[in-house]
Amino acid sequence: MRRIRLMLALCALVLLSGCGASPMSETLYRLPKLPWEYEALEAKIDELLEDGAEYAAPTSGSNLQSVQMVDLDGDREEEAIAFFRRAGDERPLKIYIFRAAEDGYEQYCMIEGTSNSIYSVNYVDLDGDGWREILAGIRGELDVQNLSVWSVRTGEPRRLLLTGYTRYAARDMDGNGQQELIVLRSDEENYAVADLYAWNGTELALHASLHLSKTVAELSRLTAGTLSDGTTALFVTFVTQDGAAATDIMTVEEGVLRSVKKSADAGSAYHFLDLYPSDVNADGVTEVPEPMPFVQTDPEAGVYYRVCWRQYDGSGESTVVRQTYPDAQSGWSLTLPEGWDERVSVSRRSGADGNAVTFSLVNGEETEPFLTIYTLTGDNRSQLSMRSGRILLARQPEVSYAAELHGEGLGMIDEKTLRESFALSAAEWTTGEN
Repeated sequence: MRRIRLMLALCALVLLSGCGASPMSETLYRLPKLPWEYEALEAKIDELLEDGAEYAAPTSGSNLQSVQMVDLDGDREEEAIAFFRRAGDERPLKIYIFRAAEDGYEQYCMIEGTSNSIYSVNYVDLDGDGWREILAGIRGELDVQNLSVWSVRTGEPRRLLLTGYTRYAARDMDGNGQQELIVLRSDEENYAVADLYAWNGTELALHASLHLSKTVAELSRLTAGTLSDGTTALFVTFVTQDGAAATDIMTVEEGVLRSVKKSADAGSAYHFLDLYPSDVNADGVTEVPEPMPFVQTDPEAGVYYRVCWRQYDGSGESTVVRQTYPDAQSGWSLTLPEGWDERVSVSRRSGADGNAVTFSLVNGEETEPFLTIYTLTGDNRSQLSMRSGRILLARQPEVSYAAELHGEGLGMIDEKTLRESFALSAAEWTTGEN
Protein backbone atom coordinates (compact mmCIF):
# COMPACT_ATOMS: atom_id res chain seq x y z
CA MET A 1 0.00 0.00 0.00
CA ARG A 2 2.80 2.42 0.89
CA ARG A 3 4.57 1.57 -2.36
CA ILE A 4 1.42 2.28 -4.38
CA ARG A 5 0.99 5.60 -2.57
CA LEU A 6 4.47 6.76 -3.52
CA MET A 7 4.03 5.47 -7.08
CA LEU A 8 0.86 7.51 -7.50
CA ALA A 9 2.52 10.63 -6.08
CA LEU A 10 5.50 10.31 -8.39
CA CYS A 11 3.27 9.52 -11.38
CA ALA A 12 1.38 12.74 -10.69
CA LEU A 13 4.68 14.63 -10.85
CA VAL A 14 5.46 13.01 -14.19
CA LEU A 15 2.03 13.81 -15.62
CA LEU A 16 2.28 17.43 -14.51
CA SER A 17 5.61 17.71 -16.30
CA GLY A 18 3.95 16.88 -19.61
CA CYS A 19 4.00 13.08 -20.03
CA GLY A 20 0.87 11.66 -21.68
CA ALA A 21 -0.71 8.25 -22.03
CA SER A 22 -0.40 6.09 -25.15
CA PRO A 23 -3.40 6.16 -27.45
CA MET A 24 -3.30 2.37 -27.75
CA SER A 25 -6.44 0.92 -26.18
CA GLU A 26 -4.58 -1.75 -24.22
CA THR A 27 -2.51 0.92 -22.40
CA LEU A 28 -5.16 3.55 -21.76
CA TYR A 29 -5.58 2.59 -18.11
CA ARG A 30 -1.99 1.64 -17.37
CA LEU A 31 0.05 3.84 -15.02
CA PRO A 32 2.73 5.69 -17.00
CA LYS A 33 6.19 4.18 -16.64
CA LEU A 34 8.26 6.24 -14.26
CA PRO A 35 11.50 7.78 -15.54
CA TRP A 36 14.48 5.84 -14.27
CA GLU A 37 15.53 8.54 -11.82
CA TYR A 38 12.13 8.39 -10.07
CA GLU A 39 12.35 4.61 -9.97
CA ALA A 40 15.70 5.01 -8.17
CA LEU A 41 14.10 7.46 -5.74
CA GLU A 42 11.26 5.04 -5.13
CA ALA A 43 13.79 2.32 -4.31
CA LYS A 44 15.46 4.59 -1.74
CA ILE A 45 12.09 5.34 -0.14
CA ASP A 46 11.17 1.67 -0.09
CA GLU A 47 14.39 0.86 1.75
CA LEU A 48 13.45 3.32 4.50
CA LEU A 49 9.92 1.95 4.78
CA GLU A 50 11.11 -1.65 4.90
CA ASP A 51 13.57 -0.67 7.62
CA GLY A 52 10.76 0.45 9.93
CA ALA A 53 10.29 4.12 9.02
CA GLU A 54 6.80 5.52 8.39
CA TYR A 55 5.64 8.60 6.56
CA ALA A 56 5.22 11.77 8.69
CA ALA A 57 3.79 14.37 6.31
CA PRO A 58 3.31 17.96 7.53
CA THR A 59 -0.23 18.58 8.76
CA SER A 60 -0.68 22.26 7.89
CA GLY A 61 0.47 24.87 5.40
CA SER A 62 0.75 24.59 1.63
CA ASN A 63 3.30 21.75 1.53
CA LEU A 64 1.54 18.63 2.76
CA GLN A 65 3.10 15.75 0.82
CA SER A 66 5.23 13.05 2.46
CA VAL A 67 7.72 13.39 -0.41
CA GLN A 68 8.17 16.91 -1.81
CA MET A 69 10.09 17.88 -4.93
CA VAL A 70 11.82 21.26 -4.43
CA ASP A 71 14.74 22.97 -6.17
CA LEU A 72 16.71 23.90 -3.07
CA ASP A 73 19.96 25.05 -4.73
CA GLY A 74 18.55 26.92 -7.75
CA ASP A 75 20.12 24.64 -10.38
CA ARG A 76 16.72 23.74 -11.89
CA GLU A 77 17.13 20.16 -10.68
CA GLU A 78 14.61 19.29 -8.00
CA GLU A 79 15.71 17.74 -4.76
CA ALA A 80 13.42 15.25 -3.02
CA ILE A 81 12.57 16.02 0.61
CA ALA A 82 11.01 13.06 2.42
CA PHE A 83 9.41 13.20 5.87
CA PHE A 84 9.55 10.13 8.09
CA ARG A 85 9.18 9.03 11.68
CA ARG A 86 10.94 6.14 13.39
CA ALA A 87 9.05 5.15 16.51
CA GLY A 88 11.33 4.27 19.40
CA ASP A 89 14.30 6.35 18.24
CA GLU A 90 15.65 9.01 20.58
CA ARG A 91 15.23 11.43 17.67
CA PRO A 92 12.27 9.89 15.83
CA LEU A 93 11.62 12.64 13.29
CA LYS A 94 13.67 12.31 10.11
CA ILE A 95 13.81 14.67 7.13
CA TYR A 96 15.76 13.09 4.27
CA ILE A 97 17.09 15.21 1.40
CA PHE A 98 17.89 13.32 -1.83
CA ARG A 99 19.73 14.90 -4.78
CA ALA A 100 19.77 13.82 -8.39
CA ALA A 101 22.86 11.83 -9.36
CA GLU A 102 24.05 9.88 -12.39
CA ASP A 103 22.37 6.72 -11.17
CA GLY A 104 19.13 8.37 -9.99
CA TYR A 105 18.81 9.93 -6.54
CA GLU A 106 21.20 9.60 -3.63
CA GLN A 107 20.86 10.74 -0.02
CA TYR A 108 22.42 14.17 0.43
CA CYS A 109 21.77 14.74 4.12
CA MET A 110 19.31 14.11 6.93
CA ILE A 111 17.74 16.34 9.59
CA GLU A 112 16.62 14.73 12.85
CA GLY A 113 14.33 15.95 15.60
CA THR A 114 12.95 14.81 18.94
CA SER A 115 9.34 15.52 17.97
CA ASN A 116 7.00 12.95 16.46
CA SER A 117 5.32 15.25 13.93
CA ILE A 118 5.82 18.23 11.66
CA TYR A 119 3.21 20.97 11.70
CA SER A 120 4.32 22.76 8.54
CA VAL A 121 7.31 23.17 6.22
CA ASN A 122 8.46 25.93 3.91
CA TYR A 123 11.49 26.67 1.74
CA VAL A 124 12.99 30.18 1.67
CA ASP A 125 16.47 31.59 0.97
CA LEU A 126 17.00 33.65 4.11
CA ASP A 127 20.80 34.07 4.00
CA GLY A 128 21.09 35.06 0.32
CA ASP A 129 23.44 32.24 -0.68
CA GLY A 130 21.17 30.91 -3.44
CA TRP A 131 20.07 27.88 -1.40
CA ARG A 132 16.64 27.73 0.13
CA GLU A 133 16.62 27.04 3.84
CA ILE A 134 14.15 24.50 5.26
CA LEU A 135 11.71 26.09 7.70
CA ALA A 136 10.04 23.41 9.79
CA GLY A 137 7.29 24.13 12.28
CA ILE A 138 7.49 21.38 14.89
CA ARG A 139 4.66 20.60 17.27
CA GLY A 140 5.98 19.01 20.45
CA GLU A 141 4.51 17.93 23.75
CA LEU A 142 1.67 20.02 25.23
CA ASP A 143 1.11 21.47 21.73
CA VAL A 144 4.18 23.70 22.06
CA GLN A 145 5.32 24.84 18.61
CA ASN A 146 8.91 25.53 17.68
CA LEU A 147 10.26 26.87 14.42
CA SER A 148 13.54 25.36 13.20
CA VAL A 149 15.41 26.90 10.27
CA TRP A 150 18.00 24.63 8.64
CA SER A 151 20.67 25.33 6.04
CA VAL A 152 21.74 22.25 4.07
CA ARG A 153 24.07 23.90 1.54
CA THR A 154 27.21 22.10 2.70
CA GLY A 155 25.60 18.67 3.00
CA GLU A 156 25.85 18.90 6.80
CA PRO A 157 22.60 20.36 8.20
CA ARG A 158 23.20 23.55 10.14
CA ARG A 159 20.42 24.96 12.28
CA LEU A 160 20.22 28.72 11.90
CA LEU A 161 17.33 29.31 14.30
CA LEU A 162 15.21 27.57 16.92
CA THR A 163 12.41 29.58 18.51
CA GLY A 164 8.92 29.16 19.84
CA TYR A 165 6.22 30.56 17.58
CA THR A 166 2.51 30.78 16.86
CA ARG A 167 2.65 32.03 13.25
CA TYR A 168 5.43 33.19 10.95
CA ALA A 169 5.94 34.79 7.55
CA ALA A 170 9.02 35.03 5.33
CA ARG A 171 8.94 38.05 3.04
CA ASP A 172 11.06 40.90 1.70
CA MET A 173 9.47 43.50 3.94
CA ASP A 174 11.64 46.54 3.13
CA GLY A 175 12.34 45.98 -0.58
CA ASN A 176 16.08 45.40 -0.16
CA GLY A 177 15.99 42.07 -2.00
CA GLN A 178 16.56 40.03 1.16
CA GLN A 179 13.91 37.87 2.79
CA GLU A 180 13.12 38.75 6.38
CA LEU A 181 11.53 36.31 8.82
CA ILE A 182 8.77 37.62 11.09
CA VAL A 183 7.84 35.28 13.92
CA LEU A 184 4.78 35.77 16.14
CA ARG A 185 5.11 34.38 19.66
CA SER A 186 3.73 35.01 23.13
CA ASP A 187 5.33 36.99 25.93
CA GLU A 188 5.15 36.18 29.65
CA GLU A 189 1.58 37.49 29.84
CA ASN A 190 0.52 35.60 26.70
CA TYR A 191 0.35 38.78 24.58
CA ALA A 192 1.47 38.48 20.98
CA VAL A 193 4.94 39.71 20.05
CA ALA A 194 6.40 39.99 16.55
CA ASP A 195 10.13 39.24 16.23
CA LEU A 196 12.05 40.29 13.12
CA TYR A 197 14.95 38.05 12.07
CA ALA A 198 17.33 38.87 9.23
CA TRP A 199 20.69 37.59 8.00
CA ASN A 200 23.56 39.78 9.21
CA GLY A 201 26.32 38.08 7.22
CA THR A 202 27.08 35.35 9.73
CA GLU A 203 23.81 34.37 11.40
CA LEU A 204 20.05 34.75 11.35
CA ALA A 205 19.83 37.39 14.04
CA LEU A 206 17.00 39.02 15.95
CA HIS A 207 16.87 42.63 14.75
CA ALA A 208 13.69 44.00 16.33
CA SER A 209 10.55 43.13 18.29
CA LEU A 210 7.11 44.69 18.44
CA HIS A 211 4.35 44.07 20.97
CA LEU A 212 0.97 43.59 19.36
CA SER A 213 -2.42 44.53 20.76
CA LYS A 214 -3.91 41.25 21.89
CA THR A 215 -3.07 37.76 23.11
CA VAL A 216 -1.92 34.82 21.03
CA ALA A 217 -5.10 33.01 22.08
CA GLU A 218 -7.02 35.65 20.10
CA LEU A 219 -4.71 35.47 17.08
CA SER A 220 -6.66 34.20 14.08
CA ARG A 221 -4.60 34.86 10.96
CA LEU A 222 -1.40 36.43 9.66
CA THR A 223 -1.77 37.89 6.16
CA ALA A 224 1.00 39.32 3.98
CA GLY A 225 -0.11 42.23 1.80
CA THR A 226 0.51 45.73 0.51
CA LEU A 227 -0.43 49.23 1.68
CA SER A 228 -1.86 51.90 -0.64
CA ASP A 229 1.57 53.57 -0.93
CA GLY A 230 3.13 50.30 -2.12
CA THR A 231 4.73 49.36 1.19
CA THR A 232 4.83 45.67 2.06
CA ALA A 233 2.95 44.96 5.28
CA LEU A 234 1.72 42.18 7.54
CA PHE A 235 -1.88 42.17 8.71
CA VAL A 236 -2.54 40.35 12.01
CA THR A 237 -6.21 39.55 12.64
CA PHE A 238 -7.39 38.90 16.19
CA VAL A 239 -10.81 37.53 17.15
CA THR A 240 -12.01 37.61 20.75
CA GLN A 241 -14.26 35.07 22.44
CA ASP A 242 -17.26 37.39 22.15
CA GLY A 243 -16.86 37.63 18.35
CA ALA A 244 -15.14 41.01 18.12
CA ALA A 245 -12.34 41.24 15.57
CA ALA A 246 -9.57 43.74 14.95
CA THR A 247 -6.42 43.99 12.88
CA ASP A 248 -2.87 45.11 13.64
CA ILE A 249 -0.80 46.26 10.65
CA MET A 250 3.01 46.38 10.75
CA THR A 251 5.82 47.20 8.35
CA VAL A 252 9.62 47.15 8.42
CA GLU A 253 11.51 50.41 8.11
CA GLU A 254 15.31 50.58 8.33
CA GLY A 255 15.44 47.20 10.04
CA VAL A 256 12.82 48.11 12.63
CA LEU A 257 9.26 46.77 12.97
CA ARG A 258 6.81 49.64 12.88
CA SER A 259 3.15 49.64 13.84
CA VAL A 260 0.93 51.24 11.20
CA LYS A 261 -2.34 50.39 12.91
CA LYS A 262 -3.14 48.79 16.24
CA SER A 263 -6.34 46.93 16.99
CA ALA A 264 -6.25 48.48 20.47
CA ASP A 265 -6.86 51.91 18.93
CA ALA A 266 -10.27 53.42 19.63
CA GLY A 267 -12.87 52.35 17.10
CA SER A 268 -10.73 49.56 15.67
CA ALA A 269 -12.84 46.60 16.82
CA TYR A 270 -15.59 45.26 14.59
CA HIS A 271 -17.97 42.32 14.40
CA PHE A 272 -16.24 39.26 12.98
CA LEU A 273 -17.88 37.87 9.82
CA ASP A 274 -15.20 35.29 8.98
CA LEU A 275 -13.60 37.80 6.61
CA TYR A 276 -9.88 38.61 6.52
CA PRO A 277 -7.70 41.25 4.83
CA SER A 278 -7.54 40.67 1.08
CA ASP A 279 -7.29 42.52 -2.21
CA VAL A 280 -11.05 42.72 -2.66
CA ASN A 281 -11.02 45.00 -5.73
CA ALA A 282 -7.94 43.50 -7.47
CA ASP A 283 -5.95 46.74 -7.47
CA GLY A 284 -2.82 45.25 -5.87
CA VAL A 285 -3.55 46.78 -2.45
CA THR A 286 -4.75 44.84 0.59
CA GLU A 287 -8.03 45.95 2.13
CA VAL A 288 -9.15 45.37 5.73
CA PRO A 289 -12.82 44.41 6.22
CA GLU A 290 -14.73 46.45 8.79
CA PRO A 291 -18.41 45.45 9.12
CA MET A 292 -20.92 48.16 9.98
CA PRO A 293 -24.56 47.42 10.88
CA PHE A 294 -27.36 48.38 8.54
CA VAL A 295 -30.25 50.34 10.03
CA GLN A 296 -32.20 47.97 12.29
CA THR A 297 -35.92 48.65 12.01
CA ASP A 298 -37.10 45.51 13.81
CA PRO A 299 -35.46 45.03 17.23
CA GLU A 300 -36.43 41.34 17.21
CA ALA A 301 -34.82 40.65 13.84
CA GLY A 302 -31.15 39.85 13.39
CA VAL A 303 -28.48 42.47 12.77
CA TYR A 304 -27.23 42.66 9.17
CA TYR A 305 -23.89 44.16 8.17
CA ARG A 306 -22.37 45.99 5.27
CA VAL A 307 -18.60 45.57 5.02
CA CYS A 308 -16.41 48.62 4.51
CA TRP A 309 -13.14 47.54 2.87
CA ARG A 310 -10.41 49.97 3.95
CA GLN A 311 -7.02 50.57 2.42
CA TYR A 312 -4.28 51.92 4.71
CA ASP A 313 -1.19 53.91 3.85
CA GLY A 314 2.10 53.96 5.72
CA SER A 315 0.94 56.69 8.09
CA GLY A 316 -2.13 54.72 9.16
CA GLU A 317 -4.64 56.85 7.25
CA SER A 318 -7.42 54.82 5.68
CA THR A 319 -9.85 55.11 2.80
CA VAL A 320 -12.95 53.01 2.12
CA VAL A 321 -12.63 51.75 -1.45
CA ARG A 322 -15.57 49.37 -1.55
CA GLN A 323 -18.63 48.36 0.46
CA THR A 324 -20.21 44.93 0.15
CA TYR A 325 -23.02 42.89 1.59
CA PRO A 326 -21.73 39.31 2.00
CA ASP A 327 -24.43 36.69 2.39
CA ALA A 328 -22.39 33.71 3.53
CA GLN A 329 -25.53 31.71 4.31
CA SER A 330 -26.67 31.81 0.68
CA GLY A 331 -23.29 31.99 -1.05
CA TRP A 332 -23.42 35.40 -2.74
CA SER A 333 -22.28 38.96 -2.21
CA LEU A 334 -23.34 42.35 -3.49
CA THR A 335 -21.06 45.33 -4.07
CA LEU A 336 -23.04 48.26 -2.72
CA PRO A 337 -23.50 51.45 -4.75
CA GLU A 338 -22.73 54.75 -3.05
CA GLY A 339 -25.37 55.96 -0.63
CA TRP A 340 -26.18 52.58 0.89
CA ASP A 341 -25.04 53.54 4.35
CA GLU A 342 -27.44 54.83 6.98
CA ARG A 343 -30.54 54.83 4.75
CA VAL A 344 -30.89 51.10 4.08
CA SER A 345 -32.22 48.20 6.15
CA VAL A 346 -32.07 44.48 5.43
CA SER A 347 -34.52 41.68 6.19
CA ARG A 348 -34.62 37.98 5.39
CA ARG A 349 -37.38 35.43 5.02
CA SER A 350 -37.04 31.71 4.41
CA GLY A 351 -39.36 29.09 2.97
CA ALA A 352 -39.51 25.67 1.37
CA ASP A 353 -38.16 27.02 -1.94
CA GLY A 354 -35.21 28.93 -0.48
CA ASN A 355 -34.82 32.37 1.01
CA ALA A 356 -35.16 36.02 0.08
CA VAL A 357 -33.12 39.02 1.23
CA THR A 358 -34.84 42.39 0.88
CA PHE A 359 -33.16 45.79 0.95
CA SER A 360 -35.41 48.69 1.97
CA LEU A 361 -35.06 52.46 1.98
CA VAL A 362 -35.57 53.92 5.46
CA ASN A 363 -37.35 57.24 5.77
CA GLY A 364 -38.01 58.01 9.42
CA GLU A 365 -40.26 55.25 10.70
CA GLU A 366 -41.24 54.15 7.20
CA THR A 367 -39.41 51.55 5.12
CA GLU A 368 -39.95 50.92 1.42
CA PRO A 369 -38.42 47.86 -0.25
CA PHE A 370 -36.46 48.45 -3.46
CA LEU A 371 -34.57 45.17 -4.06
CA THR A 372 -35.06 41.50 -3.21
CA ILE A 373 -32.51 38.81 -4.02
CA TYR A 374 -33.80 35.24 -4.06
CA THR A 375 -31.77 32.11 -3.40
CA LEU A 376 -33.93 29.32 -4.83
CA THR A 377 -33.25 25.70 -3.95
CA GLY A 378 -36.57 23.91 -4.48
CA ASP A 379 -37.44 21.57 -7.34
CA ASN A 380 -39.23 24.41 -9.14
CA ARG A 381 -36.34 26.86 -8.77
CA SER A 382 -35.97 27.37 -12.53
CA GLN A 383 -39.60 28.40 -12.93
CA LEU A 384 -39.47 30.67 -9.88
CA SER A 385 -36.31 32.39 -11.11
CA MET A 386 -38.04 33.19 -14.42
CA ARG A 387 -41.23 34.51 -12.87
CA SER A 388 -42.46 37.77 -14.35
CA GLY A 389 -40.59 40.77 -13.01
CA ARG A 390 -37.62 38.75 -11.81
CA ILE A 391 -34.06 39.06 -13.08
CA LEU A 392 -32.05 35.84 -13.36
CA LEU A 393 -28.60 36.48 -11.84
CA ALA A 394 -26.90 33.08 -11.77
CA ARG A 395 -27.51 29.36 -11.91
CA GLN A 396 -25.72 26.50 -10.21
CA PRO A 397 -26.58 22.79 -10.31
CA GLU A 398 -28.69 22.95 -7.14
CA VAL A 399 -29.37 26.68 -6.77
CA SER A 400 -30.78 29.53 -8.84
CA TYR A 401 -30.30 33.19 -7.97
CA ALA A 402 -32.79 35.84 -9.06
CA ALA A 403 -33.70 39.39 -8.11
CA GLU A 404 -36.64 41.74 -8.23
CA LEU A 405 -36.52 45.54 -8.33
CA HIS A 406 -39.39 47.18 -6.45
CA GLY A 407 -40.41 50.56 -7.73
CA GLU A 408 -37.62 50.03 -10.25
CA GLY A 409 -35.13 50.30 -7.43
CA LEU A 410 -36.30 53.67 -6.08
CA GLY A 411 -33.21 55.27 -7.56
CA MET A 412 -30.95 53.16 -5.35
CA ILE A 413 -29.98 50.59 -8.00
CA ASP A 414 -30.85 49.63 -11.57
CA GLU A 415 -30.67 46.32 -13.42
CA LYS A 416 -27.30 47.01 -15.05
CA THR A 417 -25.69 47.97 -11.74
CA LEU A 418 -27.30 44.97 -10.05
CA ARG A 419 -25.85 42.54 -12.57
CA GLU A 420 -22.40 44.12 -12.29
CA SER A 421 -22.53 44.14 -8.47
CA PHE A 422 -23.83 40.63 -7.81
CA ALA A 423 -21.28 37.81 -7.43
CA LEU A 424 -21.26 34.28 -6.13
CA SER A 425 -19.04 33.82 -3.11
CA ALA A 426 -15.87 31.85 -3.72
CA ALA A 427 -15.39 29.27 -1.01
CA GLU A 428 -12.04 29.82 0.70
CA TRP A 429 -9.84 26.76 0.48
CA THR A 430 -7.01 26.66 2.93
CA THR A 431 -4.72 23.94 4.19
CA GLY A 432 -3.82 25.92 7.28
CA GLU A 433 -1.05 28.31 8.16
CA ASN A 434 2.66 27.97 8.89
